[in-house]
Amino acid sequence: MACRTCMFRATAGEGYVLDRANTDTCTIYEDPDHKPDDVYWHGADCENYEPADDKPQSLLLGVAVADALGVPVEFKKRGTFHVTTMQGYGTYNQPPGTWSDDTSMTLALADNMGPTKIYIEDLAKSFIAWRDEAAYTPHGETFDIGNATNRAIERMKKGVEPAKAGGKEEKDNGNGSLMRVAPLVFYFFGKDAQERYRITKTVSSLTHAHSWSVTACFIYLEMLNLLQKGRGKKAAYAELKQDFAHYTFLDKDALAQFDRILKGDIAALSESEIRSTGFVVDTLEAAFWSFLTTKNYKDAVLRAVNLGEDTDTTGAVTGALAALHYGLKSIPQEWLDTLVKREEIRDIAIRMPRWDLLPSV
Repeated sequence: MACRTCMFRATAGEGYVLDRANTDTCTIYEDPDHKPDDVYWHGADCENYEPADDKPQSLLLGVAVADALGVPVEFKKRGTFHVTTMQGYGTYNQPPGTWSDDTSMTLALADNMGPTKIYIEDLAKSFIAWRDEAAYTPHGETFDIGNATNRAIERMKKGVEPAKAGGKEEKDNGNGSLMRVAPLVFYFFGKDAQERYRITKTVSSLTHAHSWSVTACFIYLEMLNLLQKGRGKKAAYAELKQDFAHYTFLDKDALAQFDRILKGDIAALSESEIRSTGFVVDTLEAAFWSFLTTKNYKDAVLRAVNLGEDTDTTGAVTGALAALHYGLKSIPQEWLDTLVKREEIRDIAIRMPRWDLLPSV
């Protein structure tokens, strides 16, 4: 009933489905950017796809590795340094392979996503445990935390409902929710756009509730969603812009902050036009630019980190895009070997439910 190479029901001949088809007759093999949205490959070897089981590992390890590349040079000005591989010490005096709050909070989210719901109350407790007890940290200490995130965690600790704890003012638009939401892409399976937005808003609002931050997270997750469906990089970006032109349920004023991504071509800008501050719009633009102007995971995350300033977060956000697109094997082995608590990150990825195989609820 399908191509025996990758198990897609994607081939037909003379009006009949071919039950022993191969890549010579597979329409998806010939045109992978048109893979059906409702089919998720978990079959055999095919050069166009990677096993679905690798995707959560790719994502979490891709975030952590890029985060660790950026930690030693965080806050340094562009042009005053040049990262080429995993190194240590620097800004926080941490050994090579040490990741920061970006990965810690990403892992906390991944660890609190169930088959049919995201355990928001437990996620809030995990954030508190991370800040106060060094849970989900590489060395048993919390050495980096954003001001808006810290204030939101303090509110949650005092009993404020988690989804109402995040800052709602324009000044609260740091990148502290953008850096940690990537695992939601797997939970999105089978959900429509408005439901995906609702989920994004709830999870972002634990620390960042302003419409700009929520919209940045949604744009990022929609791009990840297209990539995990197998879209080519350029095709995913083009489809993203088409989709957002028709998402009438979004805040128009918030969307206007992202015109350089959604109405222009962020990849056509020069490096001098890309900012890499902790402002959520800058981080999303820098990550998209780094991803779209390179051809592999290594080059994408190094380009992101070498932009300077908020190096760990720009790296982490780029790392999720690049790792999900290029796959686990694209992450340099020597970087993975240096990564602190690599196996613990892998274990969290493996424990994540396979939403693509779960019955609809």
